[in-house]
Amino acid sequence: MRLRFWLIASAGLNLILAAVLILVAAGHSSRNQETHAAPAPAPAPGPEGTTEIKTNSVVRYLNFTWDQIESTNLGAYITNLKALGCPKATIRDIILAEVNQPFAHRRVTDIVTPDQEWWKTEPDPAVARAASTKLRELEAERRARLTALLGPDWETETDVDAWVESNYGLTGPRLGTLPPETKRALYDIAAGRQADMAGQTSRGRRGGMTNALQSERERLKVWLTPLALNEYLLRYSQSAAALRADTRGVNFQPEQFQNLFATVDPILLQPDYYYQGSDAGLLDHQRALQTKYEAALQQSLGSDTYHALRLNQDALYVSTTAAVRQAAIPEKYLTKLYQVNVATQAELDRIRNDKTLTAEEKITALSTTRTEQQKAIQQLVGAEAFQRWLQIQTQP
Repeated sequence: MRLRFWLIASAGLNLILAAVLILVAAGHSSRNQETHAAPAPAPAPGPEGTTEIKTNSVVRYLNFTWDQIESTNLGAYITNLKALGCPKATIRDIILAEVNQPFAHRRVTDIVTPDQEWWKTEPDPAVARAASTKLRELEAERRARLTALLGPDWETETDVDAWVESNYGLTGPRLGTLPPETKRALYDIAAGRQADMAGQTSRGRRGGMTNALQSERERLKVWLTPLALNEYLLRYSQSAAALRADTRGVNFQPEQFQNLFATVDPILLQPDYYYQGSDAGLLDHQRALQTKYEAALQQSLGSDTYHALRLNQDALYVSTTAAVRQAAIPEKYLTKLYQVNVATQAELDRIRNDKTLTAEEKITALSTTRTEQQKAIQQLVGAEAFQRWLQIQTQP
């Protein structure tokens, strides 16, 4: 809008200059006619011998309005501007603004981008491909329109930068229609939050991160209606991003994700949720918050989906599953193999952290634990399958 204002102002100044030149030319022509005309009669004497002088000057007012020049037909618009002597560069800038504005609106409202499907924990490749195709089609249509109006040499490097700058990432029927100044403010707010959170560590991170997130929320409320704010948070907030990452692979319905977000967002905004220190009281509060978060997740997903999700996020379960498949061990043994590996890992950790053991004693105890693990697996799956499993474990 600011660019359009200055372009119109520039064209207006050109029109005023043209009007002044016409007035000056008219005055000059009038004086020339007076020079070659017959002598005017002597002025009649006025009262008490004074002389009354009368002039026959005619004042012409040249009124130009923007409505007389502007046209919804851009070809006619260009013709009108040229007829008034508007500079070519100014005409070009005006037409660029006229063409770019509707295309920018279509770009952010007509195209469904993956981030608009905020309830999906992973972007839909089909949606991404369709959006990319539509963007290319719109850009080709825009460039063809400008070439038809301005000729083949209308574009400069500055035009490319301006076009990119005018198309912010906020899209969709609600966020895509926000005014440019609002979009710019939202980007500034997001950048400010990222800067505030950068470099936060240990105890400083505990308060600093939450303060940055809460400050962001307050600033967003100034610019967005409640409905727009809710959509913005679902799509771009730190809490929503963390929830999607933590539930990757789950097929949410929009209402299900929105309800879960409303439950866990206040938890994820608590300073102690991100605590990284050693204070016993703060660690207890952190565990309480984490338990509350897990309970909300389990209630939303159901016990079976929740436990499957957590298992597939367990590095030991993932590695056990991969070994079972590579060794062609029947899937029915997976759970028991995982339990053996969990027990083994717990014992290995206990030995490593046992300060009463010498280094040599730890080496012996760790070796014994590994041997016991292998015996348990061989008894479970049989000698042949165990050999295949053992070969996989020894691979680099």
